[in-house]
Amino acid sequence: MRRGPRRVPRTASHVGGEPMKRIAIVLVAVLAVAGCGLLLDNPEPREARLVIDGEAGKPIRIITSTVFVAAVTEAGQTRVQLFVADTVITTLPYRRVYRIDEDHRYFVEAARLDNDLRALHMQVYVDDRKQFDESGVLIDGAPFRFVYAFNQMITREILVI
Repeated sequence: MRRGPRRVPRTASHVGGEPMKRIAIVLVAVLAVAGCGLLLDNPEPREARLVIDGEAGKPIRIITSTVFVAAVTEAGQTRVQLFVADTVITTLPYRRVYRIDEDHRYFVEAARLDNDLRALHMQVYVDDRKQFDESGVLIDGAPFRFVYAFNQMITREILVI
């Protein structure tokens, strides 16, 4: 007769249990890391960067706002009503960063002041993504306009009310 501790035979419920625990732990860890990445990559915009180049030293009027309402009409035109706006008279070139993390929207209009500008190049970046890139002549009655509203449809034809 054999003496010593008695061995308990394994049953089918214990077979493969340890590898399954490892797989479950790895799966939970991968999902947690992926979830954290989604939470860290906030899609809401933080800033708008305006870059306007053209004839150096020429005056220009720039109107900007983050407090407005924009809606697209049935005709496909975006109508914008500004509630608060800043108007700046400056000379070219012009560069500035605007904080938009509270309102998640940005409006800019660049218009000539005294004379037409033969060559104007206006770009708007929302965070690091280029949203607007136009070049051309800036004439009376035809300003360059751009509207950005987070998660809202906007068209290229813009009318300010």
